[in-house]
Amino acid sequence: MTPEAALLAGLLAGLFGSTHCLGMCGGIAGMLHAQLPGERPWLATGFHLGRIASYLAIGLVATGIGMLPATLMPEQAPLVMRLLLGSLLVAMAFYIALPGRFRDRAGELAAPLTRRLTPLFARFLPVKSLDNALGLGLLWGLLPCGLLYSVVAAAVLLADPMATTAMIVAFGIGTVPLLLGTGLAALKFRSAINRRGLRLLAATLVALSGLLVALGPWLGHLIDHPWMQFVVDCVTPRG
Repeated sequence: MTPEAALLAGLLAGLFGSTHCLGMCGGIAGMLHAQLPGERPWLATGFHLGRIASYLAIGLVATGIGMLPATLMPEQAPLVMRLLLGSLLVAMAFYIALPGRFRDRAGELAAPLTRRLTPLFARFLPVKSLDNALGLGLLWGLLPCGLLYSVVAAAVLLADPMATTAMIVAFGIGTVPLLLGTGLAALKFRSAINRRGLRLLAATLVALSGLLVALGPWLGHLIDHPWMQFVVDCVTPRG
């Protein structure tokens, strides 16, 4: 999968899956933002930079693991991993297409575990400096998260540090708007990303990416047309 296609898939998964994040981590997000000094609200960037850094570290370790099969079985592994990655992307697309209440419910199921870990954050409060905020963000990024684990699974199958970095950073950025805090702006944003047409468009793009990852080389041989080759090359790297 090309880094550009991975970036798009990660961004859409983060943006449209972030209602899951709100259900699971909304309490922590609210607590952290409430502890920011009134004159330095920009320290909130530290939370999210630290969180995305944790995601990226986990993802790159997963990518290292995913590179082993391709090294040990260079003929069989790439085909199997490509099919699995395509299937995973299609599954992520189905999740994005679910109505908001189902994605909210998925996040709420894990919320009790998150609440049990909340006292760990309290030890580092109040937030007084950027490094303090970054540390809290790094800790936040280590919390259990089903949506993140699906992206990490994709990182294993990508077996490409560049594509993994693009996907995970874009995923993290996609989750930021809904976790920046609460209030009217967050409610309006949540309502916007839950619009059926927009959600289905995002799901369609991710599903098409998955299908092209899984079947792209075969389609390129079956349909010998420049446009088909162009579409396949947008998602699947040559070689």
